[in-house]
Amino acid sequence: MNTTIEYDNAIKLMSDEWIPANGGTERTTTYRNGKRLLYCFNPAKSRHAYLDVDRDIILSNEEAMDYIS
Repeated sequence: MNTTIEYDNAIKLMSDEWIPANGGTERTTTYRNGKRLLYCFNPAKSRHAYLDVDRDIILSNEEAMDYIS
């Protein structure tokens, strides 16, 4: 899998920050309702979540699915 330098550094340092998932290659998705989400990973928490790029907030998987419905 190809990864970005930023992703590799965050993994190496176990950073407590949300970075684009899939090796840093994830891109923002715009849904039919106009909401824009970015699938992210937090190395320190070992968790995935979604970033609402317009409101700059993290959403759980459940929150994201409700949000785009």
